[in-house]
Amino acid sequence: MHTLRSGRSGVKRRLAVLVAVSLALAGAAATGMPATAADEPFNVALASGENAPTVEVSYVPGWNSSAALNNGASAPTNTLSAMWGTWGAPGSPTQDVATYTWENAVTVSSSKLYLWQNHLTPGGDSGVMIPAAWKLEYRTAAGEWAPMTGASLTYPLPELNTAAPVTSQPVVQANFDAVTTTAVRLVLDRVLFSGQRKATSVIEWEVWGVNAPVVEPEPEDPHAFIDAEQVAVRTVTGAAPDLPEQVWVIGENGPLRYVDVEWAPVAAASYAAAGEFEVLGDPAGYDGQSVTASVAVADEFSDVIESVDYAATITTPGVEPVLPDTVHATYDDGTASSDVAVEWDAIEPSAYAEADAIFDVEGAVGGYEPGAVATVFVVEPLDQTEPIVSIEFDSAPQGSGWYTTAPTVTVAAEETASPVATIEYSLDGETWTSYDEPFEVSAQGEVTVSARATSEDDAVGEASETIKVDTIAPETGIDWIVVDGTSALVTLTPTDDEPGSGVTRTVWSDGPDGSPTGETNNMYATYEEPFSVQLTEEPRYVHVQAQDAAGNVETHVTVELPTLVGDTLDLQPSVSQRCVAGKVYLAVSVKNAGDTAAEVTIESAYGSKTIASLKAGGTTTTTFAARTLGVPAGEITVAGSAGDDAIYEGTVTYPAFSCG
Repeated sequence: MHTLRSGRSGVKRRLAVLVAVSLALAGAAATGMPATAADEPFNVALASGENAPTVEVSYVPGWNSSAALNNGASAPTNTLSAMWGTWGAPGSPTQDVATYTWENAVTVSSSKLYLWQNHLTPGGDSGVMIPAAWKLEYRTAAGEWAPMTGASLTYPLPELNTAAPVTSQPVVQANFDAVTTTAVRLVLDRVLFSGQRKATSVIEWEVWGVNAPVVEPEPEDPHAFIDAEQVAVRTVTGAAPDLPEQVWVIGENGPLRYVDVEWAPVAAASYAAAGEFEVLGDPAGYDGQSVTASVAVADEFSDVIESVDYAATITTPGVEPVLPDTVHATYDDGTASSDVAVEWDAIEPSAYAEADAIFDVEGAVGGYEPGAVATVFVVEPLDQTEPIVSIEFDSAPQGSGWYTTAPTVTVAAEETASPVATIEYSLDGETWTSYDEPFEVSAQGEVTVSARATSEDDAVGEASETIKVDTIAPETGIDWIVVDGTSALVTLTPTDDEPGSGVTRTVWSDGPDGSPTGETNNMYATYEEPFSVQLTEEPRYVHVQAQDAAGNVETHVTVELPTLVGDTLDLQPSVSQRCVAGKVYLAVSVKNAGDTAAEVTIESAYGSKTIASLKAGGTTTTTFAARTLGVPAGEITVAGSAGDDAIYEGTVTYPAFSCG
């Protein structure tokens, strides 16, 4: 199926609706009505809420969790999975960022932060510290980030008690001017300590406010009105209300105009006693749309006007604005009438000569000295003939700018001058596929999603979006050899196959626990060069994990090193490659650096050989013929034994080699 949006309801319609909403709020302010709901503030960031936000972070290691930020658990904890942390972020960034995004807008005015650190704490390594500063920003209607404001806004930080330091810090709170938005982000400035930027951790991040009213979507009919007169009538008890024969409406491009209206019958019982009721009206030429008249009934009414609502209209460049003949006034007895005459000032043509102009026009109202004000919006008329094509993704990329989960794409096309006939998409700019339903981008690397829609009169609208996708975690190879019979030299080879984002960090740990998260193992360190692990009489394990620039984290890789038993052999293997008569040969040398003769077995992809007795201090060299012009990268396995206790196991890798 095609995803179509009928009618010319594109950018201009959305602009017009935004104008109407803005003016409605202005009118509310003029009459003293509250601009926001009077609900009690609550934590709108809570994951279990009806309008729960999605959570994005700039980085999170495998042992922490970004979901912990808004799970409602703010109590002190030392469980790493119960907090968001940033230890190990590639490039040692100056800031750590977390973002909440809501599907429906929220109005927020305060935020609470529960921080965690391990500086000066028992067993702590100062890898995570209280940030140097923090701040909050919100996403504007234009999609840009803006700082929170407020006369008394501060971002306090907990003060570390150095005499009795603790990990979980007391809550800090920031109060700011209320803003309505769909996204808020937290920015933590890393502290610089001992020449290093220290990571940050947050147990819980709360954002307090209320859910904003949901704005109704714009009408799909291109000929529908976007705003209409709010009729208000007053009548004395027992007298039928005098409803107007016409009401004004404003179309997509304006200008304001009056149309006939047919009102529903009004029963005499409705106005037999003091009170209020509404009457539904059917404006001519607008099937499916209606207007409403609010009727106030009383024995008598005041003639003293207390306030006059703002008026508003739109027009296009060069078209003289049309202002309403009457305004909506509220009297000091609380009743209202939309039939109050107004005389507007003259408008200079230069005021509405260009698009995007906004200006006010003043009007005189009898019996009300302040008069009236009408705001005029000058909009660019919609004259596009090509379908309006849009591409939307079901999620946002990680803070790295990469998608680590294949996004699903929805393509939509809005008709303009002619109905949409077909929609197609392409991932390479050459091969086009008919679009019937949302699809997943399975390609890796930088991908350009292109879409085009063709109307029945052969007009073509196009759109494209370029994203970066890396859903595959890097992989790490582990090589080790026993040195001096007492330790193992470990070499790591992390790789991230093209077109991946590239390996940015590899960490390793060693210890007696076969679990990568075992508490008796050493703390993870960043791999920079081959490292040595002391062998023991009990099994010793090396745990490795790599991360790429996109944020994919490898599942832990674990190897078990040999135990230190009796006279452990000290064999030192090496491999070289050479060309003989145009063919590749592998030359494997093994030196016995121990004090005991050993039986040695050498295995390769091109054969194996056993040396029955390699004397102490001796060296043996074995050649394997590949019988080809080139060989891929591989490894040689060397095993040795001497008696029942002395053993050796090790591997040596070699690169690809060619004689051609």
